[in-house]
Amino acid sequence: MKGRNIITILLLLAVLISNGCLFDPRDPDPPGTGEEDCWVIPHSERDVFENLECGLGATGNSSYERILHPSFTFVPRLEDEMELGSEVFEGWDKDVELEVITRLKGEYQGERKVQFGDENGVFDRESIEVGRAEFEGPYMFVLDRSDGSPPDTLSGKAIFYVEKLTQGWVLKTWEDIDVNGNYSTSGYLRGSLRGSS
Repeated sequence: MKGRNIITILLLLAVLISNGCLFDPRDPDPPGTGEEDCWVIPHSERDVFENLECGLGATGNSSYERILHPSFTFVPRLEDEMELGSEVFEGWDKDVELEVITRLKGEYQGERKVQFGDENGVFDRESIEVGRAEFEGPYMFVLDRSDGSPPDTLSGKAIFYVEKLTQGWVLKTWEDIDVNGNYSTSGYLRGSLRGSS
């Protein structure tokens, strides 16, 4: 009886192999939408900035959301808060940040480029400890509305507080501290977008 079962199994395997359905390579997955293509696993503190750039440039928000700490907060520059009103920035947590980023992407449907640090990615100050780090320095957004008008440029100086969680490094706090050149800060745009809702 055992011999007959073994022969039956061997015959079935021979048929499957001869028909080409076993060991055939599978078709490749279709190319991604671009959102996950630029995502890097945040093994280091600096990977946070690469993923922020990825998330802000992408159509959707999953990459941007993944790089934010569960208790993320945005702190505006004092002058922006005084001009737009403190109520605009009140309770700025992860949910508010994602709502505003969705509105920003709706306003700027063309290319969205973001740079953290100077043109070489160097910050004015870095402080790295076990499980946490601070980066202080400039950032720049170049945002295209895709309507033929010139892109808008925003630039400021901020302190970025990052922490290491079980899934890797994430951004806990973005604190705008100054303007950079003659540009408005991203915080001013964020507050304007939230205030107009």
